[in-house]
Amino acid sequence: MKFFGDILAIILAFLFAYAARHFFSPPIQSLSFYWSLLVFAIIALFIAFLIFRIYSNHRPILSFSYLVDFLRTLAFWGALLIIFAYFTKTDYSRVVVFLFFLFSVILLFASRIIIFKNRNDYRVNQDNELHQIINEMVKIASLSSDDLALLEGVQRARAPSGIYFLFKRLLDILGALIGLILTLPFYPLLIWLIKEGGSGPVIIKQERVCQNGRKFILYKFRTMRSDTELYAAAPRRNDDPRVTKIGKWLRQYSLDELPQFWNVLKGEMSLVGPRPEMPFIVAKYDHWQKIRLSTKPGITGIWQILGRKDLPLEENIEYDLYYIFHQSFFLDLAIILRTIPHLLFPRGAY
Repeated sequence: MKFFGDILAIILAFLFAYAARHFFSPPIQSLSFYWSLLVFAIIALFIAFLIFRIYSNHRPILSFSYLVDFLRTLAFWGALLIIFAYFTKTDYSRVVVFLFFLFSVILLFASRIIIFKNRNDYRVNQDNELHQIINEMVKIASLSSDDLALLEGVQRARAPSGIYFLFKRLLDILGALIGLILTLPFYPLLIWLIKEGGSGPVIIKQERVCQNGRKFILYKFRTMRSDTELYAAAPRRNDDPRVTKIGKWLRQYSLDELPQFWNVLKGEMSLVGPRPEMPFIVAKYDHWQKIRLSTKPGITGIWQILGRKDLPLEENIEYDLYYIFHQSFFLDLAIILRTIPHLLFPRGAY
């Protein structure tokens, strides 16, 4: 059943790509000219999905392992499309081929969001293997100093290459620019709503700790009453009286964090990483917890996606350590994609 849905997504993606190219430019080849490309795309996608076990019924939709393999599959499939288009008919429209791949990625992922939403069972859809690993990491706090040294050795052994950090920075810049361009037109409305919700500054500035213990200023839209202390504890329930009406809505859909795209452009934060913590909390870290500061903090991350504020505070760092020990470009993309349904169908955001 999933395969037939994917076939429909691919056909629609091709029709959208062909129509877009035909509408904005002079007439191109007829639809029948691309028939062989479309048939090849369907067969190649089916084979690629089988290789990476995307159609396995035992894999939770939108689990991290599933999303990483899903992205690898699409990268492999895209390479096959390029090879086929280049070595068969070199007069294929490059714009059509590119838009075909782009629209296919969007529709294939959108279909999985629909499945994820229809099942509406977060416990089933979460990655149980990941939870087991992280639960084991909770025990780190009781390790001896020798074991902590071993843990730091593991961190160094699993440190990504410089190429990963280069691509990660390029992804940060591109993502932050796109985010700012798409959201800036809505800033006047958000500013007006925040001002209408009560007196006080529209944007608050907090000192946070980033990579290697350096401090920086983090920007957020104000969501609490103006008489709330700047470094007050974050809300832990849905009816916190400190949160304004518009602030509750902003926090629910994470719109209060939109100004942090500027922190990403400045290089203080990344799109993906541990959440930036306040200095007085970092000052209380044990030695093993400071490993969390070895990478840039992010706007989104594993903790925000798997449980957000439903998780006990003491488990947050273990999720961040899992990310630090398993950093990869595909994992970053998987976390970004996993963030999308959690923004559309918010849960655990107070």
